[in-house]
Amino acid sequence: MDAFASWGDKGHMATLFSPSAFTPAERERLRGRFFSLIWDQLRPWAYMDTDGLEIRRFDGTTIAFEPCMFDGAPRQALWDSNYIEPFLEEICRDEAARARAFSRADRTSLREVLLAGIKRVYLTMQEIDWHMQGDGVAEHYDKHDVEPGIAYMTAYLDHCLAGTVASAA
Repeated sequence: MDAFASWGDKGHMATLFSPSAFTPAERERLRGRFFSLIWDQLRPWAYMDTDGLEIRRFDGTTIAFEPCMFDGAPRQALWDSNYIEPFLEEICRDEAARARAFSRADRTSLREVLLAGIKRVYLTMQEIDWHMQGDGVAEHYDKHDVEPGIAYMTAYLDHCLAGTVASAA
């Protein structure tokens, strides 16, 4: 009798000894996607008081403001207009599709990295919002609550990873 026979079929053995699909390089690639999103879609908001803002939404339409204070319409455009979510949803869909062949452990690792990226995006938005209020005297203002956005995106990510993207959209 083969010494490995008690371990089950060869397919099971292959999964025990196969290298992880979720490598450090894969983690860095994902971090890079979130870094690019923050750099391209959020960083410009931090300079709108001096530079104004002209930025493209996910659907290709433009958000534009002359140099101004970050309240009223600019603040509403960042938070209340479904601005960042389509970008995050695309990352969730793309990465869930790539992960279909991943092991359960690799999908769990992927979920952790994606959630960390989602949180980083919302916390960056929160910091920009907080610093841009009140002509830079942010300590007098409460930070915007990002938990609802994080909760929505967490649920969306879980739907994507479960293969039920249609019900998440």
